[in-house]
Amino acid sequence: LAGNAVANGMSWDGAFKAITSVPAAMYGQTDLGVLRQGAIADIVIWDGDPLELMSSPDAVYIAGQPTPMESRQTKLRDRYMNLDEPLPQAYERQ
Repeated sequence: LAGNAVANGMSWDGAFKAITSVPAAMYGQTDLGVLRQGAIADIVIWDGDPLELMSSPDAVYIAGQPTPMESRQTKLRDRYMNLDEPLPQAYERQ
């Protein structure tokens, strides 16, 4: 929605604040949603503009600690990436 707001005239900075520091401030959390010394380090590093639909996260840090980017979806993607390799036993064609 923030990307749609930018597409319809909202400033990029305003839209990004609307999904980061503004909601945190609404809940009285001044150390969330901002990048500054002493703030809680929950950071996402994107491969492009985070407000663009086709961008995806490259790395995620929660409380300053790296978070694995592996999920069931990435495991399945990797498992079936090469269709020339034999299928796992449960999926062999008879």
